Amino acid sequence: MTHLKTHFCFLSVTIGLSLFVCPSYAQESSGGVFVVGGIHQRHENAKHYSYEKMGEIFQQLNPDILCVETQQKYVDDSSYTGTPYDFLKFMIPLAQKEKRPIYGIDWWDNEKGDEWQKLQQKAYNDTAIAPEINLFGGMFVILDAYFETKDFEQINSRYITNLWKAKNEFKYHVFSQSPEYRFIVEFENQRNHHIVENIRKVVLNNPGKKVLVAIGIDHKYYIEEKLQNLGIKVYHIENIEQFKK
Repeated sequence: MTHLKTHFCFLSVTIGLSLFVCPSYAQESSGGVFVVGGIHQRHENAKHYSYEKMGEIFQQLNPDILCVETQQKYVDDSSYTGTPYDFLKFMIPLAQKEKRPIYGIDWWDNEKGDEWQKLQQKAYNDTAIAPEINLFGGMFVILDAYFETKDFEQINSRYITNLWKAKNEFKYHVFSQSPEYRFIVEFENQRNHHIVENIRKVVLNNPGKKVLVAIGIDHKYYIEEKLQNLGIKVYHIENIEQFKK
C-alpha cells in the first residue's frame, strides 16, 4: 500500500507540473522562421510579385523580427548600404514604423568578393564549359520569365525552391571541377554559412518569436535546409497560416 501511495503521489506531482510546463512549451513552439525570397531587379517587371507586394507580405505575415539581406553595421548606422531594393523600398520602412527589430544577416568580404566577381565573368566566357554555362544559364532565364507572371505563393513554393537548388548544385558541380573556379563555390558557401549562423543567433536570442528572413531567392533553399538541420522551426508556403498566428 505504501508503494501505491508513493506512485500515486509521484504521478500527481508529474501531472501537476505538466500543466505548468505545457503552456510554456506551446508558446515557444509558436515561433520560427519564414524565408521570403526576393527577386531583386526582376520585381520591376513582375505583374504580381512587385516591390509593393513585398511590403504587403510583411504586413500579412506580421513578424516579430525582420532579418534582412544587409550587413549589421549598415543597420547600426541606419544607412542600409547595399541592401537590395526588394527590402529597402517597403519592408524596412514598415518594420521601422511598427518598431520591429531589424537584423542584418549578410556577410561580405570585399577582397574575396572582387575575386568572386572576376572569376564568374571569366567562367561565363570560358568556351571549355560553354555547354554547362548555357544549361544553368538557360534555367535562370526560364525562371526569370516565370517570375514575371507568378505571385508570392508560387515563387516561394518548395517546387521552385527545389529547382533553384538543382540549378545551383549543377553550377557548383561544374565549377568544382576547376581548381580556379572552385573559389566561386567556396566563397558562395562561406557567405551562406555566415548568413545561417547570423540567423541562428537571432533565433536563439529571441525564443518564441516569429522571424521573417528577407533575402535573395538564390539563398532560400540553403538557409531553409541548414536551419532545419539545426532544429529550428522553418515555415513553408503550405503552413504559412500558422506563422501568421
